Amino acid sequence: MAFEFRGAIAAVFLAVNFVSLGQCKDFAFFHEDVLGTSLELRVNASDQASANSAESTALEEIDRLSAIYSHYDKRSEFSRFINMQAGESALMSRELRDTLELCDHWKSASAGAFDPASETLANRWRQAVADAAPPSSQAMAATLQELKLAHWMIDPSTSEVKRTSSAPLSLNAIAKGVILDRIANVLLESSHVYGVMLNIGGDIRVAGKISAKIDIAHPKTDAIGGETLSSLEVAEGALATSGNSERFFEIAGQHYSHIFDPRNGMPVSHTISATVIAKDASTADAVATICNVLSVGESLALVNSLEGVECLLVTECGDIARSASWPQVESQRGTATTLVSTQAEAGAHEMSIEFEIAKADDSRRYRRPYVGVWIEDKDGFPVKTLSLFLMQNDPGPRWYRDLRRWYTDDQLRKLVDNTDLIATVSKPTRNPGVYKVNWDGNDDAGQPLK
Repeated sequence: MAFEFRGAIAAVFLAVNFVSLGQCKDFAFFHEDVLGTSLELRVNASDQASANSAESTALEEIDRLSAIYSHYDKRSEFSRFINMQAGESALMSRELRDTLELCDHWKSASAGAFDPASETLANRWRQAVADAAPPSSQAMAATLQELKLAHWMIDPSTSEVKRTSSAPLSLNAIAKGVILDRIANVLLESSHVYGVMLNIGGDIRVAGKISAKIDIAHPKTDAIGGETLSSLEVAEGALATSGNSERFFEIAGQHYSHIFDPRNGMPVSHTISATVIAKDASTADAVATICNVLSVGESLALVNSLEGVECLLVTECGDIARSASWPQVESQRGTATTLVSTQAEAGAHEMSIEFEIAKADDSRRYRRPYVGVWIEDKDGFPVKTLSLFLMQNDPGPRWYRDLRRWYTDDQLRKLVDNTDLIATVSKPTRNPGVYKVNWDGNDDAGQPLK
């Protein structure tokens, strides 16, 4: 079922390279329109049948959890809850009760910077766009009063939860992380699956005998092949990014961030990207959102107080801040405090390419289409493959020959340099819609071209 997380999610990952730590085979699966974005599933399993079973289980679990957490699906358990009248109580699944308790925890830990009732602010500012004027002080004061209310009450002795306000609510800032954690746990219950890596729209969960090497891009150059801020390896953990580098709305010619501070009701833009690593995806998801709301200093103080949590922040002016034990220094293409484009300073050329993959007409998930982006010289010889979307495991390999021109050109290239680009160039999926690829003017070996 369609389930879109339309909150502050920014995919800023250039590459996720799968590294198996076990003795079994590695399998990869890609799907579009999963929770309104893209799914990459990597499985270390004993055989193809076990990997295929893990893929099916993951998709089934996504559907089951979507039916609990979605507030776009009016039939979901959470939608039924938020449509209850104040004072009404209902029995609730353990999953939803646990998630509401997590929300209470992070609201307290962040001193109100995390609040599922921020949906109230989103609605207020959507109305402001329609009115072509920012909310009045009176309207904002009324909204903030609504935010101060308790929105539910959980009875610890039963499974009942009482709705205690009528404020709009959303779990977008944490539900995807909860779902990733749950799927990872379920897949590892199989005796034939030894490790999994899940990437849903840029939020990543790694569990078992697998690690993921991740390049994090600067949000202002967020494209495949663009400059990177940091590279790190994640094993038995999670990574999430939240930001507003490309998402804003306009009122009377003024641009506003789509992320709001629940404490004052105003859009915030001082941090345009926050990448958080943690032991579990629900923590990474929630803290990434919090770090977009708090000031940089407040974010670092919070993260440094949390065990096993680290962050990398990018400010509106391009400054970079890290928590005390962020695992690696930034890319050599940037300084420790500010991203510096050495290519631009040297006068080198860069080309940006955008292409769009349409969604399926029936809005159902589907296997990711194969797409190749490459550069040819004036004689038609392929000098650089920029991006290659395909599955390397069955049934994938027999299909990439359908990229006829790329495949024909690549066979010619392999005769010259004897390298296999399918194993080295394939990049992770991005959010459905417009994809971006950067070319720095170099060939496949990294040498400048005429």
